[in-house]
Amino acid sequence: MKILLVRPHSEVPSAAPPLGLLYLAAYLQQHSSHQISICDARFKEYNFDTIQSIIKDDNPDLVGITSFSLEFRETHEIAKRSKTACPDVPVIVGGPYATSDYHRVLSDDNVDVAVIGEAEKSFFQLVDVMDKGGDWKQVNEIAYRDNGAIHKTEMREFIDDLDELPYPAWDLVNLEEYFNRKGTRKRTCFNQHQMKQRVLSIFTTRGCPYHCSYCHNLFGKKLRKRSIENVIGELRLMKDKFGVEEVEIIDDIFNLDIDRAKEIFRRIIAEKFNFKFSFPNGLRTDRLDEELFELFKAGGVFRLVFAIESGTPRIQKLIRKNLDLEKAKQNIALAAKHNFSMGGFFMMGFLDETEEEIWNTINFALESQLQTGAFFIVTPFPNTEIWQQARDKGYDLSADYENYQKVSANISKVPSKRLEKLRQIAFRRFYLNPWRLYSFMKTTPWRDRIFEKIWILIAASFFKYEK
Repeated sequence: MKILLVRPHSEVPSAAPPLGLLYLAAYLQQHSSHQISICDARFKEYNFDTIQSIIKDDNPDLVGITSFSLEFRETHEIAKRSKTACPDVPVIVGGPYATSDYHRVLSDDNVDVAVIGEAEKSFFQLVDVMDKGGDWKQVNEIAYRDNGAIHKTEMREFIDDLDELPYPAWDLVNLEEYFNRKGTRKRTCFNQHQMKQRVLSIFTTRGCPYHCSYCHNLFGKKLRKRSIENVIGELRLMKDKFGVEEVEIIDDIFNLDIDRAKEIFRRIIAEKFNFKFSFPNGLRTDRLDEELFELFKAGGVFRLVFAIESGTPRIQKLIRKNLDLEKAKQNIALAAKHNFSMGGFFMMGFLDETEEEIWNTINFALESQLQTGAFFIVTPFPNTEIWQQARDKGYDLSADYENYQKVSANISKVPSKRLEKLRQIAFRRFYLNPWRLYSFMKTTPWRDRIFEKIWILIAASFFKYEK
C-alpha cells in the first residue's frame, strides 16, 4: 500500500519533526513493504488547498492524520479535502484527539477509522487488514462506524518492551530543513529556548503512573522504559549520522526512576557526546536531588522545566498530581544554585477552584527562582477524569476547545473574564521583575527568536491589572 501520513498546520507554535508519525512509519517499515510518505503541514505551514493538492498528486491508498485535540477543526478540514481529492481512499485519524474524543472524530463521515492510544501495532494491523480486504472489527484499539453506530474494539496491551520499537524513521523527513528552519516561522523544537541549531527530540520512556485528572491517557499508567543501551544507541545515531548538537528529552516524567536517570547521564558523560540537553515536557519536581543536578550539569543539561500546575495543596490532591509543594520549592532553589535555565508550568481554573487558590499558584510562581513561567487555563478534554467530574456536577462542557490562554469551558468558581484577567496578571507580574529578567539573560539562551521575546515583554508591559 501507498500511505500518506499528515500532521495539520495549526496555531501550535512548535513544529519539531513529527516524532509520532516517524515511529509509526518506522514500525511499518520494519514489518512490511508499504510505501510511506509524510506531509508535515505544520512545519511547512501548508494551507488546505496545498494539502489537498499533495494528497491528489500522491494518490495514496490510505491517508492517516495525527492531531492534538486543539487541532480538531484542521483535522476535519483535511479529512474533507482528502475525500475531495481521493474519494475512495480511507482516512484514519489518530493521536490525542482520536484517543480523547473518538465519538466526535467519527461524527464526520469523511473519517473512516479512529486509532486510539499507542498506535504502532494497531495502525500496522489496520493497514494489514485493509491491504488484504479483511474486516476492521478484528483490529484492536480502533473505533469505527457501522450502520450509523460507533463501535470501539478491545484495547490491546501496551508495548512493554520498548526496545521492540525501531528508532524513528528520520530519513522520511528532510532534517536539514528543520535544523535550518527553512520555509517556516515555527520553532522547530518543543523547547522555546534552544541553544544549538541542530536539535532533535527523544523519548526514553512511555507512560506515567500518576493519575492526573486533566491528562490524556495516550500511553497508559504504567511507566515503560527503554533500555539504557537502546537510548545511548539512538543518541549515538543522532550524533554520527545527523550531526545533532542538542537533544530535548520529552518523556512525561524522565526522572520518575531517579536511579535510571542518573545512570543514563553517567553514560552520556562517558560517551562524550557533548550534547546540550533540555526537558521541555517538565520534570517531576519532588523527585530530584543534588547528585542528579550535578550529573545533569556535567552531561550538558542547560534547561529544566518543572510541571507545578497548582500552588494549592487541596487542588494538588483533587487533580491527583499530589506534588509535594515544599519539596518542589526546595528543588527549584537547589537547581538555581547550579545556574540552570528553569521554567514552570502553571494551570488556573481547576474544578471548583477559587480565586484565592489561583493566587496561591500565582504567588508560588512569583516567589520562585524560575526564569520563565507558562500560565494556562484548564481545558477539560472529553473522557478525561476532570471532564467526567465536571459533567457529573452539571457544568456546561459544550463549547469547542480553544487554546490554553482562553476559557473553553469554565469549571472553576471564578468568572471567565476574571479567569483570563488573572492569567494576564500572572504573566505581567512574573516577567516584569528586574531580577527575573537579569537571571533569564544570564542562564537562558535568548538570541534565538530575540525579536519575538522582546515583543512578548513589551506586550506584557501594556497589561493593566488589579488584584
